This record gives sequence, C-alpha cells and structure tokens, in this order.
Amino acid sequence: MTLSRRQFLAALAISSVGAPKLLAGVKAAAPPPVPARRCSWVDNLNPKTIAIVGDVQRTSMAEYNFMGRAQNDTEREAILNAIADDKPDMLLMLGDQVVTGDDDSEWAYFDRCMEKIVEGGIPVRSILGNHDYGESKARSLHCCYDRFPYQNGSIHTLVRLGSLALITLNTNLDQLSSSEIKNQEKDYNDWITELDKDSTVRGVLVAAHHPPYTNSDLGMSTEIVESFAKPFLNARKTRLFLSGHVHSYERFVAGDKMFVTSGGGGGPRRVIDISSSRPFQNDAYRVGSLRPFHYIRLKVGDNDLKAEVVMLQKGQFKVGDRFSVGLYG
Repeated sequence: MTLSRRQFLAALAISSVGAPKLLAGVKAAAPPPVPARRCSWVDNLNPKTIAIVGDVQRTSMAEYNFMGRAQNDTEREAILNAIADDKPDMLLMLGDQVVTGDDDSEWAYFDRCMEKIVEGGIPVRSILGNHDYGESKARSLHCCYDRFPYQNGSIHTLVRLGSLALITLNTNLDQLSSSEIKNQEKDYNDWITELDKDSTVRGVLVAAHHPPYTNSDLGMSTEIVESFAKPFLNARKTRLFLSGHVHSYERFVAGDKMFVTSGGGGGPRRVIDISSSRPFQNDAYRVGSLRPFHYIRLKVGDNDLKAEVVMLQKGQFKVGDRFSVGLYG
C-alpha cells in the first residue's frame, strides 16, 4: 500500500499518542483469522501470583516502513509463552493489545499469541489502550469485549482479590464523553475512599494505560495526574499504580507507594531520558535508556507485594529489577 504525503505525516503524528485511526488502513501482516479466544475470569479470585504485561501490540506497517521501528513478533510471543509457563494465578494486561482495535487480522494474531494462556485457564484482566480503538469505535469495543467478556462493556472496574483490590481505569479520555469522564472520576474517588475504610482491604492496585509520570519524550499527563495520581497519593491503602503506553520500563517511588510503567510486551521500544536533567528524579530504575522487553511477576505475601521484572536479554529471560511495597496495617 502506498501512503500519500498527508497520510504519512498523519501517521507520524499519531502513531503513539492518539487513537490510531489512520493506521486502520495500514495493516501489519497477520495470519489468517481464527475464532476469538475468550479469556477466562472467575469470581472470588484470591491470587498469590499476578503477571503484568503491557503493550503487546504489533508495529504498524507505517511505523515499520517509514519510522524505522522494529517488528517484534519473536519477543512478544516469547513473553506471552513465558507468562503461560509461569502459571500465575492471574494476568493483568495494561492496554494496547493490538495495533488497531477494529482490525480482525490483528485480533486473530493476538488470539494466536494468547493460546497457551487461554488453554492454561489463566484468568485475565485487561484495560483499553489507545491502539485498542480503531476507526470504528463500536467495532473495536466489540472485538475487545468478545475476548474479555467479564468487562461487559464497563469503562472502569473495581474487583476484589482477597485482601487486595484492583481498580482498572480507561485513560483514553479523547474516546470518552464528558459524562463518562465525570462518572469515572467520581467512582474512582468513591472507591478508594471506601476501600480505605474497609478493614479487610490491605492494599489497592490501580491500573491505567497512560502513565501520569514518565521520563520518555511522551511526557507527563496533567489530566492523569490531577484525576488519578493525586487521589492515589492521598489515599492510605493505595500501593501500586501500574501503567503502559510508554514502550519501556520505569519505576518511581513516592513514599510507601510505587508508580510502575510496564510497556515492554512487544510494541516498538521507546528511549528513556537518564540525564541529570530528566523531568522526574525519583526514578528507582536507571539502567540504560533503551530497556529490554519484559513482564512483571508480582507475589502477594502476608505483609507485602514483591515484584520481579523479567527482562528478555539476548534471547534469555533474566530478572532485571526487583522491588517490594508493604501492605497496610
């Protein structure tokens, strides 16, 4: 397919920061469509191990051909298969499952990559990223909910995980109506207030696609900071704010809380500013500006959450970072 100059410039502008509508017509090669593989979820889940991965999307042909971004099929498939082999009690996906959300062929490729996870019966919780929306919003959401039926059309969710609570957010604010944005903010603030009062809750995890803080060239999001990061910081039991979008790994410490960006599931990688003038100096991981593809193993203990960041380096998986946060009480 030949792009006009106007299409090419548009692709450059929106490839990572907005809903990739132009890219709906610029397809990455994919295997023939297969039936949707529905991911499972069970009520009353009390996980002791949680796998976390973000941005498993493919690289679009526009990015590959004109922007020099790599196509990382081998790495993506290795990561998802490694997660399946770990047999975690659940998998949390941080958005951008596909490069264009209304493209059946991209979802067919996603289904193939997820085969071992689905066949292993590993419960999956996912959130929507900007690339999960395509030119047809209705079609994109249908494709997503067909694979994650437990979402049942929800914009944001609260789920109890034993002594933990997980709040998932939709930070694609350009895709939401003003009423949806207001309702999500109200529910979010109500939920963390109620969870603070609940004596059975010892830790709250928040998952959003867009990170409030980053040292990448995508920059911080003032809207995400005001709507979600500040309430997170002001609550007592919030512990981990997890996000993707930046195709890299970042970790910021804020007292007894942690902001972790895990976008290394296979999308084209982004460089992180490690200079002395970087915007956010509370970064706790400073190894290299181009970080490896990765996923996170989170272990839920009696008194803390312990994480290993499993990085793919030269074809081998190695633990590249470790961190822990204490639970409340």
